[in-house]
Amino acid sequence: MSDGKVGVVLSGGGAFAAYEVGVLRALVEGRSAASSHRPLSPQVVTGTSAGAFNAALIASRGDRPLAEVLADVERVWLDRVAAGPCGNGVFRWRGSPFNFLELGCLLDNPFRFFWERVEDVSSLFDLAARWAASFLSRPGEEDEEQRVLEVVNLSDFISTHPFPHLIRDTVDFDAVRRCYLEVRCIATDWNTGELRVFDNADMSPSRGPLIVMASSAIPGLFAPVSIPPSWFVDGGVLMNTPLSPAIHAGVTELHVIYLDPEIRHIPLDERQTTLGTFQRTLAIAMAGIMRRDIEAAERINRGLDLYRRYRRGELPKDAGELHQVIEQIESRIASDRPYHHLTIHRYHPRELLGGPLGLLRFESEFIRTLLERGYRDALEHDCAAAGCVVPAPEEGLPGEAEREAHAV
Repeated sequence: MSDGKVGVVLSGGGAFAAYEVGVLRALVEGRSAASSHRPLSPQVVTGTSAGAFNAALIASRGDRPLAEVLADVERVWLDRVAAGPCGNGVFRWRGSPFNFLELGCLLDNPFRFFWERVEDVSSLFDLAARWAASFLSRPGEEDEEQRVLEVVNLSDFISTHPFPHLIRDTVDFDAVRRCYLEVRCIATDWNTGELRVFDNADMSPSRGPLIVMASSAIPGLFAPVSIPPSWFVDGGVLMNTPLSPAIHAGVTELHVIYLDPEIRHIPLDERQTTLGTFQRTLAIAMAGIMRRDIEAAERINRGLDLYRRYRRGELPKDAGELHQVIEQIESRIASDRPYHHLTIHRYHPRELLGGPLGLLRFESEFIRTLLERGYRDALEHDCAAAGCVVPAPEEGLPGEAEREAHAV
């Protein structure tokens, strides 16, 4: 454990993000070797998509002991996120005939049951009208396949109406703004294609729910969310595991929880199905971004080691390209934004948590399994096997080399 700033990084992954809650519960209870069997006490938490929802949930619990907070967050996943008599707390399929057979929902909340069915019928009629208008507005065009593809939108068959209610019922955004935890929620600007990092100050009761919804809006499945002056979608489009925002917040010890196993552990899809291909392609893209962030952290550590040896007179400044490293480090020191040694603990499942659409599986038993699996994996955490970044003992505490440089 370092004496520097500690951060938790939570990736996106829909229902799979229940795994993150299990890992965190083991960490804050002091049950994992990664935290030297001491309760983890982070100062920063960053999240993308469902990870942003988890981050907001944690920060909204105020100054309560983190072990109590994680137990409460786990209850939210089991009682509110997971499917109940009226479906899950995130989304529902429109037009499914099974919707009319949910007698448990009818008995539990008759008004909600009938209102949702009326909304479904209205939305599907609107969809049919738009399809008809598209064809009638361009009579005589021969490329009917192209016209069909232009109007097909899977999000038309998905209602995210439950999600804003879930967010507002479970997250106190006034508490998030006051919380000692520094929160960073990641979203993608749908207009410009740029990354947007929202912090505690952005989490007002009016904007906070929109930020969490936007960070979770998977393109093609969930509609973009308007946060004036732009529209936003899932932060996972650009950064599914927001490691670099945590580093920019001054964190020196990071606990990074992401939901994909190593690529080599994802079985090849022998049939080369579209969903299987998309799943592997996305996992490779996300792993590439993670790998670049990890390599950047390792370069910082190596650069600081070289700088320390230079300050001790063990290396001449013109040794190889060392002068460039020295100039960069000294420039950061002069700007009062020095580099620090970074420790990065990585937690992720050894095998796939589910199939290509598993991120939409919110069945109660599946959520419970994910919570237990995350907890167990944190108890059995092995840094060497997980590929953690851990500075060698002789490097000292993060920032020591910079303090030495200031003293010279």
